[in-house]
Amino acid sequence: MEHTWIACNVYEALPPFAIAAGHDSDQDPIYVGRAYHNGDMLPAKVIPNKHQAYVAWGGEEICKHDYEILTGHHYCWIPASNGEVPPHALRVGQTSDGEPLYVGRGYFQGSLTPGKVHPSHGCLYIPYGGAEHRLEAYEVLVQPETWVSSSGSNIVPGTIVAGHDVDGDPIYVGRAYHEGDLLPAKVIPNKGCAYVPYGGQEHVKYDFELLAGYGYGWVPDSFGNVPSGAVVCGRTSDGEPLYIGRGHYNGSFTPGKIHQSHRCLYIPFGGQEVRLDNYEVLVRS
Repeated sequence: MEHTWIACNVYEALPPFAIAAGHDSDQDPIYVGRAYHNGDMLPAKVIPNKHQAYVAWGGEEICKHDYEILTGHHYCWIPASNGEVPPHALRVGQTSDGEPLYVGRGYFQGSLTPGKVHPSHGCLYIPYGGAEHRLEAYEVLVQPETWVSSSGSNIVPGTIVAGHDVDGDPIYVGRAYHEGDLLPAKVIPNKGCAYVPYGGQEHVKYDFELLAGYGYGWVPDSFGNVPSGAVVCGRTSDGEPLYIGRGHYNGSFTPGKIHQSHRCLYIPFGGQEVRLDNYEVLVRS
């Protein structure tokens, strides 16, 4: 699932679930946007009450009438400085020569203003008062791995689809505790429950957590191996990390636990814990 950017102009209403970035000096709310300028895709500050959007470029604050606004769930802001960005920082675009730019925000003259984190320049640039201002300390917008408590048939926005059951019911990525292990789970809302593999059997769970977020993908692997960026879902009771995998079995595409010391993926299926040597691994860039 990718980040959701919605095309807008300054005279249109704000779309649902727009991501708040801060406030102007007069306390008008500011939202996270992006817009092109001179070949760069730049973070933008969007101020609906003023019917304006602005980007920082070339020492100036530049007004934009057309832009895209970020919408979604489960974002947060993490402190950083001197051009650094934390894991899972939101890459909003890039300069014309290919350098990635990230969404940051900082305090300036009574405002909390978003702008562009420019790693090679060692700072955040914000548009304010007609000029581009440099800040060394700031916060970065990130979308961390988010586990949301759920039960039964409940589902939350941004939940990660893992595959499908033999009857076509969608399966989502989840996790649940069993016998002291925190295990990857297959969550099937249409069936009102989740399932985990453990001790040779498939176990039903009515309380579980769902994985939500953006920037995930699946990478082929085998025999207990996992690629760089593999998502750790939980651990066994003795501390071994467990990763999320999925595999084809009897017409289903089912997620389960990659158990490196066992050199396989285990999936819950048909009352049993089924071993697969070839599978795909959930990763996050």
